[in-house]
Amino acid sequence: MTSLITLVDRLDCNPSQVAIQALTDSELPAPEVKAYSDVVYHNYRSLGLSLQYESSSSGKAASKCDVHDLRLAAIDVYSARDDKSWTCFPRLPIQVDLLPLDQADKSTSITLDSTGKDLVSSLGEPHRKGGGANDRAGPAAWLEWSLDIQSNGKATPVKLQVELNGTGARGADRWNADRAGSCPWSVINISRK
Repeated sequence: MTSLITLVDRLDCNPSQVAIQALTDSELPAPEVKAYSDVVYHNYRSLGLSLQYESSSSGKAASKCDVHDLRLAAIDVYSARDDKSWTCFPRLPIQVDLLPLDQADKSTSITLDSTGKDLVSSLGEPHRKGGGANDRAGPAAWLEWSLDIQSNGKATPVKLQVELNGTGARGADRWNADRAGSCPWSVINISRK
């Protein structure tokens, strides 16, 4: 198990910082690096983890930056349901401690089996949703929350986007509760608001 705040606390680190190592229980393997002008991905397929780095200097292409000039902008956690080139993130479930803490139901966990309905039930209605309009092409339905999570007694703003998996997450009727609501998640994207 890991907490969402543990993942969020790694945001803004550069690839060479020890804090990145804390995302796994084992030594990080060498990443598969995919560099584009605005972003550099460090993919750890065997850990179900993708780290998205951006330039810490405005106007400088991320692909041209030294590792010390990159900052971690987002983390993707994979369930590896359909895409077998990824392994499931081994530190599931992800514990989410929402504010205010004085309410007993404000702590929840995202497990491997969490569905769209489970997520809406525990996190509330998403602030945004999209995707899944096409039956085969493009992203499946996704849900996005802007959350305040607990960190050392104070609020930490977080954006949590969850892509759903399965045929129910695609097509014109995907937003019916028995369609996307019954689908488990595929990818969780974590970033700052």
